[in-house]
Amino acid sequence: MMTTQGDSIKTKDEPGQGLLETEQWWVDRFEFLKEKGYLLRPRYRPGWKPSYKRLQNPFAFEDGHYLLNDRIIDALKISDSSMVAIKRVRNPIVEGRVTAPCQEEDICALFSTSEHASRPFNHCIPLLEVLHVPGIEDEDLLVMPWMREPEDPPFRTVGEGLQFIKEMFEGIQYMHQNNVAHRDCSMNNMVMDARKMYPGGHHPSKRSRTYDHKKRARHFSRTLAPPERPPEYAIRSGGTEPPEYKAETPCDPFATDVFLLGNMIRVQFLDGDPGFEHSAVHGFESLRPLVNDMIQDDPEKRPQIDEVLSRFSNIVQSLSQWKLRSRAVKKDEFFFMKPFRGLNHLFWTCSMIARGRPAIPSSTPAQKS
Repeated sequence: MMTTQGDSIKTKDEPGQGLLETEQWWVDRFEFLKEKGYLLRPRYRPGWKPSYKRLQNPFAFEDGHYLLNDRIIDALKISDSSMVAIKRVRNPIVEGRVTAPCQEEDICALFSTSEHASRPFNHCIPLLEVLHVPGIEDEDLLVMPWMREPEDPPFRTVGEGLQFIKEMFEGIQYMHQNNVAHRDCSMNNMVMDARKMYPGGHHPSKRSRTYDHKKRARHFSRTLAPPERPPEYAIRSGGTEPPEYKAETPCDPFATDVFLLGNMIRVQFLDGDPGFEHSAVHGFESLRPLVNDMIQDDPEKRPQIDEVLSRFSNIVQSLSQWKLRSRAVKKDEFFFMKPFRGLNHLFWTCSMIARGRPAIPSSTPAQKS
C-alpha cells in the first residue's frame, strides 16, 4: 500500500526532522485528494523539503508540525478554503471481501442525512463526503469539518461550562432516541465547531497560531461567539471502564452512556484528575447529586438520559444570572492571580451584559435566555 515519492522526501522516526513513516501514506495520496478538491499542507506535498535547518527548532515553523493522529489529517477545501478533517477508517472484511462500510461510517452517514442534519439536538459531526481510494478496498476516507477540543480555550464562565454539558446531554439523548449508543462519552471524543470563535482560522497542530503559523490566532469567548455545531463524534469504543464491563455479562449500552457522561463531568468539572494534572473547576457543585446518580455501579439504578436532561435543566434554572456569569476558576489557580483575573472578568462581564449576550451561550436565537 505504501510507495515512495523520490529521494527528496526523507522518512525519519524523530518528529520534526522529516516525515514520519506514518505520514508517507498521506503524501502518496496528495494528488488523489487534490483531484477530489482537498489540498494538504506543504509538509504532505510530493517533493517537500523542510523550510527549517536541522539545528533549528522545527516547531517554530509551519511545516515542522507533524500529525498528532496518523489516521486523521487536516486539509483545505479548495472551493471555499474551509478546513476539513479526513479520517481513514477500516471496513470489515469477511472471507476476503468487504461486505459493508464500517460502523463509524454508517453511523456518521445516518446522522448526516437530511432527516437528521437540521434537527437542533443532533450534535453529531456532519459527514461531508466519503472518498474511496483507488486500489484500497478495506479502507474509506471520511471527510468532516475540522473540529477543536471543547476545553480549548478554557471555559470562561460557569454558564459556558453548563452549555457544553447541556449539549452533551442533548446529543446523547438524540442518539438514544434513534436507537444508537455512543459507547465512549469521554472528553477526548468531544469536539466543537469553533469557526465563529476563530473567524481567522487556526493551525491544526499549533492551535494558538493562525493557519499559516505567522501570528497568534485571534479568538472570541463562547459567550460572544458560541460554538455552532456539535461536540461529539458518533459511535466509538473504549474510554473509561464502567462497572458492568467487569461483570463480563451483556449490559444496556444506554445505561453505560449515562455512566460515562457522568464520569466525564465528575473528572472534568467536579473532582479533576491528578494523574493527568487536570484540575477541578469551582462553580459546578450543584451537579454533584445528579452526577452521583449517573455513576452508580448498578446500571438499572442510573437515570435514563431523558431524566438526566430534565434534572439538569431544573438545576440550571435554579441558578442566578450572577452565578452563571461568574468566572470558571480552576481549583489549582495561582492564588495571587485571582484578584487581577477577577477584576478583568468583572469588566468583561459588564461588556457582555451591555451587548445583550446571554449568560448561557447559544447559537440558536430561540434558545437564548
